[in-house]
Amino acid sequence: MKREVLDSEYEQIIVYLRSIGVNKQKVQAEMADHLLIVTELYMDKGADFYTAFQQAKKEIKKKDLVEISQNASSFKGYPKFLGKRFLIILSAISLLIFMTGLIMKYQHIPHHRIVIVVGRRLTSVVFLPLLLLHNFTERANRLKIVLNFIFQFVFFQTIADYLLHWKLNPYFSFTTLGIGLIWLVLYQLVPWLHSQKSSIN
Repeated sequence: MKREVLDSEYEQIIVYLRSIGVNKQKVQAEMADHLLIVTELYMDKGADFYTAFQQAKKEIKKKDLVEISQNASSFKGYPKFLGKRFLIILSAISLLIFMTGLIMKYQHIPHHRIVIVVGRRLTSVVFLPLLLLHNFTERANRLKIVLNFIFQFVFFQTIADYLLHWKLNPYFSFTTLGIGLIWLVLYQLVPWLHSQKSSIN
């Protein structure tokens, strides 16, 4: 199985970037992404993290990192308001609208379907994608972030379908369980086993 960089190792990449004067968080993430990819390529060939990281630093010279910093235009399109506080407020509003729709449904209040649809769509196609975008600016492990997003999306849909008593909900539950197990094995269990193995050695 592919050996991926651990959180503690990723932090070493960030420390290196700070040591060469890269202090802006978004620029750090962009530059760390480049270093991370090259480091993991060397690790795939059998090198340990330290050796792989040293090779990555040699391959991506400091001047190249400075050029990335100066041309990190991929972040210019990200909205400035996209922070944790905004996401917390948006998630609270989305869930409040959705739960209000459910209460209206059980109280047989008219137009409850419209409220449920608004709350559900606001969570599924506004909040979760914005959370995904926010996470891309924070961390470079894109596969982990995307799988986490898929799990969050499917989990929310499953809970919503359960509350709405959809007949197909058992099938959706199996999907959620499967994706959740993949997430736990790949990004929780495997890194933990690696860390335990490293501590023994």
